[in-house]
Amino acid sequence: MTEAIDRWATQPGPSKVLTAVRELLQERRNGNGVTVRVALTEPERTQVGRVLGLAWDAAGQPVTLGKLRTALARADDDLIDLLTRTTGPIVDVRGHREDTAARAAVAIEAAYAALTTIGYPDHAVHLARTRRWLGTDPAVATARSGDLQRLWQALPGGGRSLAEFATSLFSDPHRLDRGPDLGRLAARLLAAAQSPADDAASAADFALTASRWRQVWAEHGVNCDEVSATVLVLNLPLAGSAPAVRIAAAAAECGEPVWLTSRSLRGAWAPGPGLATVRVCENPAIAETAAERLGPDSLPLVCIYGRPSSAAWNLLRGLAAAGVHLLVTADRDAAGRGFLAEMLKLPAATEWLPGADGLYEEARLDRLTADLDPHTRDPIHIAN
Repeated sequence: MTEAIDRWATQPGPSKVLTAVRELLQERRNGNGVTVRVALTEPERTQVGRVLGLAWDAAGQPVTLGKLRTALARADDDLIDLLTRTTGPIVDVRGHREDTAARAAVAIEAAYAALTTIGYPDHAVHLARTRRWLGTDPAVATARSGDLQRLWQALPGGGRSLAEFATSLFSDPHRLDRGPDLGRLAARLLAAAQSPADDAASAADFALTASRWRQVWAEHGVNCDEVSATVLVLNLPLAGSAPAVRIAAAAAECGEPVWLTSRSLRGAWAPGPGLATVRVCENPAIAETAAERLGPDSLPLVCIYGRPSSAAWNLLRGLAAAGVHLLVTADRDAAGRGFLAEMLKLPAATEWLPGADGLYEEARLDRLTADLDPHTRDPIHIAN
């Protein structure tokens, strides 16, 4: 009977059925009620019916594993034996896949755990794990983790340029640029690492914007395009040896706004003698108008010009750390409210003229400018 079943198995209809059965069993779908889904022509269905029976064929029923097992048992045969004789042993494809996935999960988890072990904050690594920053391939995850560990151990960068820093670590000056995967991943992870846990996701989301990118690296001692990060100042007295000190002083003599770069703020600097309060705005129009109307008499002003750059943060944080009171304002659109909220987190920072009407700073220009006049008697004036 076995020989007859083997001949039956080679026919087109039964061959289709048994091929589909093998795929089901390899996926551990082996219950008697499992339907074997195959498209059979009438002649092929007749061929299958020679074992499953004329009643099955006439009723138009589907093939199930149970019906097939029962039919083969009547012929003193077994489904697994038949498949093994005709096309080889059943391979546990599902089991192999699950084992591979389990080993991959262990390797990927080890890659994340290594980041915590090396010193990355738990909340930053948790965010990286949640967003699968290391990828889903265990070999890739292990390699990325290794690169990030090497990076962390080399920080702070000692004031080196990003290109120089990348070359020292990876023999590639562009490896940590914003384009390559590692550069983007590193910036996000470092931004999350230096932020509180409840703000880490937001910090990581903004890490690839030009200004935030430079800021992230600057806060880890790596200089990233220092001449492109700028902040506008008017009559801001500074002391120390940094080039920005002399630049700001020369401009203040004639009451002219001047752009300071991250590079010019490199080195020692501090608030000038007697500097107690600095006003901070978003739009250059405020600085330009103050220079036009008040010139050298204008009170000190810092203009961030949109989202604060690394130069702006360097300046504002340095002033705040030295005890200078920062009066800050911005446009009252969504972006401006975001800038303002960030700046108000600085020590002793308060909002500048919160009661003045106007969505944009230009609508409040007269009131802001009047408040920069040390001789004003305007009741809205906030004394320096």
